[in-house]
Parts: sequence; structure tokens; C-alpha cells
Amino acid sequence: MKSSALYRKTITIIMLLGAGIFVMTQAAHADADEVLQKLKETKECQGCDLSRLELSGASLFAANLTGADLSGTNLSGAKLTYVKFRDANLSKADLSSADLSNADISGANLSGANLRGANLKDATVWGANFTDADLSDATWTDGQKCQEGSNGVCLK
Repeated sequence: MKSSALYRKTITIIMLLGAGIFVMTQAAHADADEVLQKLKETKECQGCDLSRLELSGASLFAANLTGADLSGTNLSGAKLTYVKFRDANLSKADLSSADLSNADISGANLSGANLRGANLKDATVWGANFTDADLSDATWTDGQKCQEGSNGVCLK
């Protein structure tokens, strides 16, 4: 009889914890949707948290993301022409095949980012951290392709 009551209490606690986690996840998702909607409308999201979001294929032409946290965000294939990423955190972000032409990524943290096949032509990269970033087959700021195996630096 005691083990049956303990079992019911344990199941109840597990269900309540699961419900709490679900509610918190939904609230975080709603906040992310709100931030994305604001970004699309205003092209302005300075210092905001866009970490670990799914933004593949997004068109953020000329948006201002100065100081934003985009760590772990999927921006593969995104149109990021003229975007200001100055001092932004793009560590471990997926920027494969993204168009970063004319973007300002000065001082940005791109450590461990996937920039395979990205277009960085005419981008401003002064002071950006490319440590362990995959630049294989990327188009560098001067319009030249980076060789396969370009890791942290564009090998031409």
C-alpha cells in the first residue's frame, strides 16, 4: 500500500515537472517569435538575444544586429547583405552559403562558426574572431575563394 502511494506521488511530480517545462518552452518560443517579428518590421535588434534560433534562408537586408547574441543560430542560406553584426556573438552559428556581402562584422565573434560557401565579398571584418571557423569554399572580402580546409583563416 505504501509503495502504491509513493508511486502515485512520483508520477504526479514527474507530470507537474513536465508541464512546467512545456509552459516555459512555449513562453520562450513566443518571446523569440516576438523578437523576430520586431526585427522583420524595424530591421533593428541591437543587443537582442537571437541565440539558437532557426533563421535559415531569412532575408535581413540592412538590419542592425550590433551586439546581438546569435550564438548557435542557424543562418544557413540567409540573405545578410549590408547587415551590421558589429560586436555580435556569432560563435558556432551556421552561416553556410549565407550572403554576407557588404556586411559589417567588425569585432564580431565567429569562433567555431560554419561559413562554408558563404559570401563575404566587400564585408568589413576588422577585429572579427574567426578562430576555428570553417571558411572552406567561402568567398573572401576581396572576392577570392577560400580553399578547402580553410579553418580560422582564408587560404587562397
